[in-house]
Amino acid sequence: MKKYILLSLAVASASVGFSQKSKVVSAYNYNKAFTRSQKCNELKNGLEAINAAKDHDQTKHWAKTWYYRGNLYWNILATNKVECKTLAPDALEQCTQSYLKALVLNFEDPELKKLDLEKEDGSDVMKFFQALQSKPKVDDEMYLMKIMGEKFPGIAGEYANKGFNEFNKNDYKAAQESFGQSMMISQLTGKMDTTILYNTALASEYAEDYEGAVQLYETLTMLKYNSDDKGPSLYLSLSKISKIQKDTVKANKYIAKGRVAYPNNQALIFEEIDYFLKTNKNDEALANLNKAIENDNDNAFLYYVRGNVYDKLKDKDNAFKNYEKAIELDPKQHDAYYNLGAHYYNVGVSKLKEAEDLPLSQAKKYDALKAEAKVEFGKGLPYIEKAHEIKPSDTETGTMLIKLYTHTGQYEKSKEIKAKFK
Repeated sequence: MKKYILLSLAVASASVGFSQKSKVVSAYNYNKAFTRSQKCNELKNGLEAINAAKDHDQTKHWAKTWYYRGNLYWNILATNKVECKTLAPDALEQCTQSYLKALVLNFEDPELKKLDLEKEDGSDVMKFFQALQSKPKVDDEMYLMKIMGEKFPGIAGEYANKGFNEFNKNDYKAAQESFGQSMMISQLTGKMDTTILYNTALASEYAEDYEGAVQLYETLTMLKYNSDDKGPSLYLSLSKISKIQKDTVKANKYIAKGRVAYPNNQALIFEEIDYFLKTNKNDEALANLNKAIENDNDNAFLYYVRGNVYDKLKDKDNAFKNYEKAIELDPKQHDAYYNLGAHYYNVGVSKLKEAEDLPLSQAKKYDALKAEAKVEFGKGLPYIEKAHEIKPSDTETGTMLIKLYTHTGQYEKSKEIKAKFK
């Protein structure tokens, strides 16, 4: 009796196994039929057959089960028919998963069959490539060539397009995942798509995954990536992230490295100038400004900034020359007008203070200093008037203009300006 039962079980098991094998074959045939007829029902039937086979103990470890499954989802991705696409909205993910499983299950070595090519640390991908180099025994060499040579480049492109769409919708975390998948699939074909690597880094930065972004940006700098002149932006992004993380030392080191790699890039020059100005390294700032103006000698703002640096270095003649050049290039350069006017105002104020500190016995000198101060205020007035004309709502400029009108005895004009800022 026991033998009979065991025999029955064996027969039943064999029948089920044959049934699942036939489902794999059916799935293959349905897929073939779809390529001829383009009827979505063929894909539907194929998916029902293969998804039953992928969960059965008899067929779930077959490379061909997953290869055929990948092919069905591939055709859903490739078709333009909406009816077909609705069969599997997640066709891209299912296709990818199927081909990845097919690649490892294709090995005859039981240990290699356990590889997980989506493992985050990438260790199993390395083992996969090491195995390929040793030319291991496989069930079907065609699977390897078809998947890696024909399917993966298209899948990588699909993930890239998905990432661009997500990025444009400001879904940066999703874009990071999609670009990352595209990058991983490309690597499995033996290629490094640096453009996708850059987009993954950018999406990681926007998603505030700063650790991931830094790792990728640094990789790109080592690869000397500069597609579409984006090389300098790598260092700018690394510096920006370091500033967010409150590490200004590292931020400035990245800018310094960027300046070595791209010595004429204006954005990097400006960043370094900003650092030099904030740390009172005026001589270094001046050297950078000279370089920047050499590259762009029609940039009014650069002359204004250089004038500001000369001001800090107490070189008034050169400060004035640069402010005047800035105004010549840009007649609406408010800050240059303001700084010129402020210089004369400050000279006038210092003369008034000097007069006030005199003893009563020096009345003649007192009057002379007061007159000299009024002359200085008069020199500054046209510049501040112009600055006010350019930015009429600027409080600081308005306040300076009120003071100059008062010091030059133009009280009605002073009242008019005061009225504007009530």
